[in-house]
Amino acid sequence: MWSVEAVFVCALSLLGRSQQSFPPVEFVDQAPFGASSFAQAYVYGPDARIAVITSSEAFTNARRTQHPCTDVVAIREIAGVLAHEEWHVRHGPDEESAYNAQLTTLLAVGARQDSPLYHKVLRAKLAVLAASRRNARAPRLACDGQ
Repeated sequence: MWSVEAVFVCALSLLGRSQQSFPPVEFVDQAPFGASSFAQAYVYGPDARIAVITSSEAFTNARRTQHPCTDVVAIREIAGVLAHEEWHVRHGPDEESAYNAQLTTLLAVGARQDSPLYHKVLRAKLAVLAASRRNARAPRLACDGQ
């Protein structure tokens, strides 16, 4: 089984990036309480660190290969997730733009628009945006302390 660091380097290599050119990253086993069960990474803290969840399916698949970097679909998925989170670090919380960066990155690293991976990310984007719109329309309840 390959180390999480080796998988991370594979994804960065696919992006044409080095660790030095990328925001700080740490690896965690699980998402924090309250996070989506589909989360693969997130940004946290005052220094905007990226936490990569190493128990995700893509990360697990990439680690289980006989040779490093050979599960191209998993490495592409991780590279896309890194691009999404880097967008947040550099530009803020806008999910639509972060997903657009992720989808653009997937195409740049060889995913096709008709691939299952591209459609998985597109569905996630649409679900997040729909939830955001629902939350924005939800009535706000005032509490009078009684």
